[in-house]
Amino acid sequence: MTSAELFFDLVFVFFVTQVTHAVETHPGWEGLLKALLPMVIVWWMFSGFGWLTNAVRPDAVQVRLLLTLAMTGFFIMGLDVPYAFAPEGWAFPLAYLAVVAIHGLVYLTTDAPSARQAIRRNMPFNAAAGVLILVAPHLPEAWGWACWATAVPVLYLSPLLGRIRGFVLEPHHFVERHALLLLVVLGESVVAIGIGAQGATIHPVNAPLALGVALGIAVTSGLWWVYFDGDEERADEEFEKATEDRRQTLAYYAFTSAHLVMITGIILVAAGISDAIHHFDGHAHRWWLGCGTAVFLLGHAIYRGLLRSGRIADRLIGAVCAVPLGATTSIAGWIGMTMVAIVLAAIATVDHRLASMDPRPLEDSCAS
Repeated sequence: MTSAELFFDLVFVFFVTQVTHAVETHPGWEGLLKALLPMVIVWWMFSGFGWLTNAVRPDAVQVRLLLTLAMTGFFIMGLDVPYAFAPEGWAFPLAYLAVVAIHGLVYLTTDAPSARQAIRRNMPFNAAAGVLILVAPHLPEAWGWACWATAVPVLYLSPLLGRIRGFVLEPHHFVERHALLLLVVLGESVVAIGIGAQGATIHPVNAPLALGVALGIAVTSGLWWVYFDGDEERADEEFEKATEDRRQTLAYYAFTSAHLVMITGIILVAAGISDAIHHFDGHAHRWWLGCGTAVFLLGHAIYRGLLRSGRIADRLIGAVCAVPLGATTSIAGWIGMTMVAIVLAAIATVDHRLASMDPRPLEDSCAS
């Protein structure tokens, strides 16, 4: 993992912050879809740069300049998230198409012929999704929604049509890149704590605000602990052992797809934390915090199940418990945050202790 890659990933924090803000300001189903659909589209290309830097190291000046241009494109898309469905939001799809072109251009400089062939197979799908979201705002509303709904499977089914073959993947680099990217996204939930604490007006910290910040940090720490308690090392081992074909399949399902689920969960949790601190003693949004936690845990269960990197039963049970317990934010924000923090702490503690006590091989323990 190079400093250039880590610097590149920082732009995704801004994009996630914009999506979280869009979720908060438009709490209905339509607002949620208008926030999350652009994120799903952008994540496809952003994760694509994680695949790219496995094949082309960002050491050459030309590559770094092109990555900087791609960062600019992602930043513009973040700025235009609130307008992605409107005709005046033309910058979003054009920036997306520019990023697609940069991604393909850099990929074609790799020394691996199979990777060049693979990106040639996938670039038309990436571009087609951009064209769909470019024309969507200029069509009747129903047709516009249909274009967005079509763009997602055009992207996410494209590797299956190309049978996910040919890309160059270095196991340790790939696992580390996605782990650090998730850590960067978790940082956005910490930012949400500050946004929620600040509120509409600036005021000194009082006892309820301090408690709300502590609970928000506890929830975020719980998400971090659930993911980072040894999973990276175990995933690295499994990825290293996999055959070339299986490695490509794991990269698509366990990293591009399962991490999308986890990032979606973090966005909802971040919105829930901010809202719960705003409504610390009042009625916060009923579903964001608990459902976001459940989505994250389900995504992590998928990730673990595919990589056989640990138990998944506690994640599934926790996901079921998080939804009703998180819904207590409708009574008071502090209650919901407390319940979710307890669920995450229980999962992390039990999993850590069982993993350290269980002498069985990892492949056997994952089934429990």
